[in-house]
Amino acid sequence: MAKKNNNVRKNGLSGWILGGILMFTVILFSNSLTNEVLYGWDDGEYLASESVQQFRVGDFFSGYYLGMYQPLGVLSLSVNYLISGEKPAPYHLVNLLIHLINVILVFYLMQILTPRMEITGLVTLLFAIHPMHVEAVSWIATRSNGLYSAFYLAALIFYHRYQEKKTGKAYLLCLSAFLLSLFSKSMAVTLPLILLLMDYYRENTLTRRNLLEKIPFFVLSLLFGIIAVDASSDFGHISNLEVEYSFADRFFLLSYALVFYIYKAIVPVNLSAVYAFPEKTAAGWLPAEYYFSALALAGIILLLLAIRKRKKEVVFGALFFLLSISVALPVVWNRMLMLADRYTYVPYTGLFFALAFGLTELLSSKKPFARQIKMPVMLAGVALILWYSITTFQRNLIWKDAMTLTSDIIDKERSDIDVAIGYFFRGNIRDRMNDMEGALKDFSRAIELNPGYTLAYNNRGIILGIKGNLEEALDDFNKAVKLEPDYRDAYYNRGNVKYYLNWKQEACLDWQKAAALGSEQAEKIRSKYCN
Repeated sequence: MAKKNNNVRKNGLSGWILGGILMFTVILFSNSLTNEVLYGWDDGEYLASESVQQFRVGDFFSGYYLGMYQPLGVLSLSVNYLISGEKPAPYHLVNLLIHLINVILVFYLMQILTPRMEITGLVTLLFAIHPMHVEAVSWIATRSNGLYSAFYLAALIFYHRYQEKKTGKAYLLCLSAFLLSLFSKSMAVTLPLILLLMDYYRENTLTRRNLLEKIPFFVLSLLFGIIAVDASSDFGHISNLEVEYSFADRFFLLSYALVFYIYKAIVPVNLSAVYAFPEKTAAGWLPAEYYFSALALAGIILLLLAIRKRKKEVVFGALFFLLSISVALPVVWNRMLMLADRYTYVPYTGLFFALAFGLTELLSSKKPFARQIKMPVMLAGVALILWYSITTFQRNLIWKDAMTLTSDIIDKERSDIDVAIGYFFRGNIRDRMNDMEGALKDFSRAIELNPGYTLAYNNRGIILGIKGNLEEALDDFNKAVKLEPDYRDAYYNRGNVKYYLNWKQEACLDWQKAAALGSEQAEKIRSKYCN
């Protein structure tokens, strides 16, 4: 009877803790509900799609959107569109609701991993309010990130149930949740590795059955991984890192990325929507911080090796972080950006678990040193939570609209490449607002900061062409195709300028080239104006 009362008290306490975290999360993210649709920053691309507007479900599962295969994410945006059109508040509300669901799932996952409520509560609170998670909640276009995370976390909870009961129902629930996660976002492909990690954590013996039951998961991961690469390649969103960076360079890129994410988990300062790949010096060197990051990473690895037998929870959390973020690390493929806050959404769960366990172990130690620092550490922890909360609330406001966001990227001045990207996208936004002079200045500034910015040359050329400066426009398109010989839009636009300059034969050759590179618009123009 006493045991039952203890369970009731424990469940009641956990309910109060979870309820408090959920309420606090709603308060911190309430200002995101007044944010706009970010036209010029992916949101508008989804909402302008005929498939989304007309709820063509078949298109979601048979096609790619912005270089990604994310049918469930696009489906949810389409449902939003049917209900509220382009009114932004309902989209932000759904994003917040998904985040709250994920907070609940993290809470229950932590209860599976540890009986210590202080760890469960701290990890859940950090997941709920961390500034690095603002991008995944306040940006409408990251809907797929929240959805994949929900199904991913649910799959881990179902897997725990399967480990305990070994029922076919639990296994199918885990596999189904994984499949839904894959249909939401390709980052879900890491789940089979986390299942193996769960086995390690529970000290399950590696048996033939244990391996065989993972085969369907690995097969699905491989299939959806191939689809993800094809989607990015089709969009021109991915290239091989070997083209610009040597094997040694990529090692330091990887080191920097891991240290960056670990550092930002503790000290989330100077956050940005853009973290570009670094520019190498004329001698072929990366910025100095990339080399120093390897030393920091080596120190972290040595620490984990030293405690691997005594602190399995810390090792588990660190590996959970590493494995779940692995597909987003700059190792083989080069996407437009090297890093992104949203990539940490699920992986930080493991990192927070490792940090929370280490902290609670320190505070519960009977050693004199631990007693002396207990109060200062607790006060520092409260101060950190307060700082994270204020930063998150303020960071939501940066995502208010596309102009505010791009101006923030510029103001952060992280690097010339980052700032150039900010100017480029702000130029697009000003162009959309019919501020051609402002757009022209922003594109020009982007080119000053990054003379190899082909997209900026192309878009500045379009503005110059509209203003009637055809010779200057032609010069920009010439530079764009010289920098990127397969840039079909630049060939198409250069063809248009040549046609207006009455160079019809040369215009037809450019349109033909653009059509050969896949431009349907160029093919239509070529068929109409060229023999």
